[in-house]
Amino acid sequence: MGASPYAPDDLVEGVLTIRLQVNAMNNLMALLSFAQADENVNVIVLRDEGEQFGASLGAAVDTYTEVSDQLVQRLRDLPQPVVAMVHGHIHDQALALFQACDIVFATGQDDWATLSFPAPELEEQSYKLARELASKDPLILRFTKKTVQQVASIAWEDILSFTTAQQAELKSLQAGRPSPRALAIESFLAGKSKPGAGA
Repeated sequence: MGASPYAPDDLVEGVLTIRLQVNAMNNLMALLSFAQADENVNVIVLRDEGEQFGASLGAAVDTYTEVSDQLVQRLRDLPQPVVAMVHGHIHDQALALFQACDIVFATGQDDWATLSFPAPELEEQSYKLARELASKDPLILRFTKKTVQQVASIAWEDILSFTTAQQAELKSLQAGRPSPRALAIESFLAGKSKPGAGA
């Protein structure tokens, strides 16, 4: 990885804060790409300092339209949990961005929030949860997020097999051993096995 693009105080105890207002769309894409591969980042808090979440991005309509789909997909692809901290309302053009987050803490009583808090408590509660998540095993966090994302598209009768395979891979990684899947791929690439050929 290259030099860190984070501001000095943005990454604290595994929690990375990303502020929408100070990151133009393209810079935000680069920041998320770097964070995705950064093993020091366990949880991401996405926040906007303005009265509307995402208003600073929506102001640049042309730029936002060009990259918003990519940005939303990048957020969805992040292995780390993403906590959105929403002051006030959500700008219309940032709705998809907010929906790509895993957990939403907000002010007010909106039905779309995971939890709502009085404005003076929002920051404290958001970072309390983020720090608690960041203190967990990062492998478990990432595997849990991946499982939650995948099970919605898996047939009910296949979910147990999927989660069992996920747990086996997780245990292998936690023990410092490559997973069975990784060993199978390594064997295939080395020419030691040929799936489908009875080898």
